[in-house]
Amino acid sequence: MKRFWSMLIFVLLLVTVAQGAEQAEVPSLHYIIPAKAGGGFEYSSRTMSDSWSELLGNPIEFSFEPGMSGGIGFGKLMARPADGYTVLMTEISMHAMHINMGVVLDGWQNIGFIGNLITDPNVLLVNIDSPYKTLQDFIEAGKKATTPLKISTSQPESISTLAAKIFIKETGINAEVVAYRGGSESRAILAAKKADASIGPYFSASPMKDKIKALASFTQKKVYAGVWDIPTVNEVTGKDLPEIMSPYAVMVKKATATQSPERYQQLVKTFKAATQSAKTKAIADKTGMTPFIDYWSPEQCEAYVKNFQGLWNKYKGLMR
Repeated sequence: MKRFWSMLIFVLLLVTVAQGAEQAEVPSLHYIIPAKAGGGFEYSSRTMSDSWSELLGNPIEFSFEPGMSGGIGFGKLMARPADGYTVLMTEISMHAMHINMGVVLDGWQNIGFIGNLITDPNVLLVNIDSPYKTLQDFIEAGKKATTPLKISTSQPESISTLAAKIFIKETGINAEVVAYRGGSESRAILAAKKADASIGPYFSASPMKDKIKALASFTQKKVYAGVWDIPTVNEVTGKDLPEIMSPYAVMVKKATATQSPERYQQLVKTFKAATQSAKTKAIADKTGMTPFIDYWSPEQCEAYVKNFQGLWNKYKGLMR
């Protein structure tokens, strides 16, 4: 009998060790954020990361790879195996701008989309104490100005810079674009009254609502009015300016879809479910992100890239 109990304990220990080893072998999903910790990329990613981890069955480990306007993070993704255990979150319009302007060498042919998480519409912003109460006020002042009005943007190669140059061209105002080293710096310049206006994403600008305010959005439809109740640029001007927004998508290496097709489909399916889960909604409600959650399928992300390229081909001369 003593031998029996010894054997039973031994077997149970083996089972426990085996279960522990099995649990320890569950690989993590390496989630690359091409920016510093604490910014919009991280906040939006963490909104759905708990749900995605549960649905996927893998813990998620974040790594922050700032530099080269996202190029460092993109390079890290390209250096990893195409096994579906490394993903990158980036802003589609920003990446498209960098491809077109030669900031990154690898193009869309190496990208496989998992899906879009949030869409942040670009808006024209002014200081809270600005004499420009409406977009029409700003345009009229720009047409009369003898010295160019200053519009701050995030970077020379950014979508906000392209939006500003399109706006100046199509409205005929006397203004110049001054690009800084990121959206935060661009908005800080506006808050310090060192610029007449700024262009950037709505949600990213909203934490500074006590110092700056939006006058209009570069969208086809009226945007969320929770912070600023604003018209579209086209409503005010009567023109047909292009829609300019910042979609934040998760992607893998293109080869993942062919080399690890089952894993790729698992990523796509669980990502969609995570963006629509009750847990994600609860977190988004607390952070004010709910109105910006905007799931797109991989096919919708690819269609956006194609449409963006048409926009670039029309206005690329403004970026020279």
